[in-house]
Amino acid sequence: MRKRYSIHRDGDLLVETFDEEGNPLEVEAVPQEERLPLELTLQCPEGEGWREQLLDLLETAYGLEEEALENQRAPLQNPSSPTS
Repeated sequence: MRKRYSIHRDGDLLVETFDEEGNPLEVEAVPQEERLPLELTLQCPEGEGWREQLLDLLETAYGLEEEALENQRAPLQNPSSPTS
């Protein structure tokens, strides 16, 4: 399974499916200039088990990103008082 996800300027999620050679099977009729500069391409073997593992991977990656953002925000939210 190979899919490309991108986001339309109005916020809609665009999904395109590709065959084994990388040719689009389901093409979104949205020109590239109408898409936000964010694109994610996923590739995994067909089957329910692989999809579950792929979703677990994405959830883990998202969790790591959220944790990193929280760590960056923490000093801004709880600034330590300067000691003299």
